[in-house]
Amino acid sequence: MTGSRDVGGYRRAAVAGHPRRLDLNEAPREVDEAFRKRYLEILGSCALRRYPDMDGRTARTHAAALYGWDVKGTLVGNGSNELLAAAMGVLLPRGGKLAVLAPSFSMYPVLARRREAELVEVQLSPPTFAVDSAVLADAARRADVALLCSPNNPTGSEVPAETMEAVLSLGKPVVWDAAYTEFAGVDPVPLLRRWDNLVVLRSLSKAWALAGLRAGTLLASPAMADRVSAGLLPFGTGWAVAAAMQTAAELPAEGAEMVRETVTERRRQLAAAAALPGLEVVDSLANFFLLRRQGLTGSVLFRELLRRGVAVRQVDELAADGWVRVTVGSPAEGDLLLAALEDVGRA
Repeated sequence: MTGSRDVGGYRRAAVAGHPRRLDLNEAPREVDEAFRKRYLEILGSCALRRYPDMDGRTARTHAAALYGWDVKGTLVGNGSNELLAAAMGVLLPRGGKLAVLAPSFSMYPVLARRREAELVEVQLSPPTFAVDSAVLADAARRADVALLCSPNNPTGSEVPAETMEAVLSLGKPVVWDAAYTEFAGVDPVPLLRRWDNLVVLRSLSKAWALAGLRAGTLLASPAMADRVSAGLLPFGTGWAVAAAMQTAAELPAEGAEMVRETVTERRRQLAAAAALPGLEVVDSLANFFLLRRQGLTGSVLFRELLRRGVAVRQVDELAADGWVRVTVGSPAEGDLLLAALEDVGRA
């Protein structure tokens, strides 16, 4: 059984029962015990009756250390979505134009509607869903702000560094949603050093397996960060976010290992799925990938996999062509997915 849920204009399918959840881009496992222990030690030392820093200074300091950036250009939020909403509220004029990839993260149209803004979409097409640099530059030229997810959700493709620089050279605000950049092995800091109009969003949800804590970071020039901070509330994040940032900064190897495991499993699943008759997969630089079964729409494939105990993500824009998005889970979950796909092929 499925339905839908709508929160704040964001809608997605509700999955009934208890399938393996390969639809949410969550990490393949929980954090190591050493990380959990240190996190709880830090949180346990906090005076919970006291308000946190009004400007999130403690969390910002640890986030800046984690990502190798200036604390004056670092903001923290309850997930990167909160920071993205703040950036759009400040940088995107009401009734303006927002350049985005299509398909991309489904929150972007929601945020555009809140600003009564027009989307200037850059279509990504199979089989690679690669970004056309000239088309993207033209779209950004016609827009007030460019909002680029790289690696892109749901396609797993990237905006190459030279393309990002070409867009930045237009002088308009560019927001790089880098929620999945660890899995691509790309560090945004070199671009941040060169471009004052760049805003980068980072997340502890994916590579750090901390989606339940809602801990995100915004990196930009100090002037740009100060500008975006006008869209945030005082005392916006609590000690839980600060403790998460501190733990990640102290134990960087924990995040690196999670990424290594995920990338290794991504490669295994992509190769195994591509070898199944009638199945097509798209190479990815993220912790998810697109696949389709010949002769089935995305909606039908979603339902068939759900019947076999696996929940994947329906992508409305790509459903007619058969595509669904699959999170890279644990090796055991990968085996379950592959078995379910093979069984669908036999049906």
